[in-house]
Amino acid sequence: MRRHHADEHGSSVFVSRLRRLFDEVTYVDDSGRRRRYSNNYVGERTGLSRSYIDGLRNGRNTNPGLNVLTALAGFFNDHRAPDTAPVTVSFLAGDDGESHGIDDETLRARLIDRDVRAIALRAGEASPLTRRQILAMLDVLEDDAPRRGQPDSTN
Repeated sequence: MRRHHADEHGSSVFVSRLRRLFDEVTYVDDSGRRRRYSNNYVGERTGLSRSYIDGLRNGRNTNPGLNVLTALAGFFNDHRAPDTAPVTVSFLAGDDGESHGIDDETLRARLIDRDVRAIALRAGEASPLTRRQILAMLDVLEDDAPRRGQPDSTN
């Protein structure tokens, strides 16, 4: 039922990924049990209301802004296991071009470029907050870049 409701609003990728983050990014309580973060807890740390987060998870709130996506990505990055991929705004929004992340071959091909390696190495030395800011800047730059096949207005 929930999935159908989310699909009606065209936000199934976002809803699916947000639900997956709530399922996978967990903590261990005082009794040693693995627990999911509550909407209330995430809301307190992101500045979003519990009911708004519930609406996002259930597909009722279908058009989250950049500030909402950034806050959610930041929360899940701060709480994810160190050996897991970072959560980006592009990932949450479904703009990453991959449904299951980047495969090793694609990653190797991209890392051949010297500038890409330099960016990755410098970002690896940055704090989690700085990395999130870099990702947010890249998202903005990508939105402003001319699309492939379209003329560049700066020429």
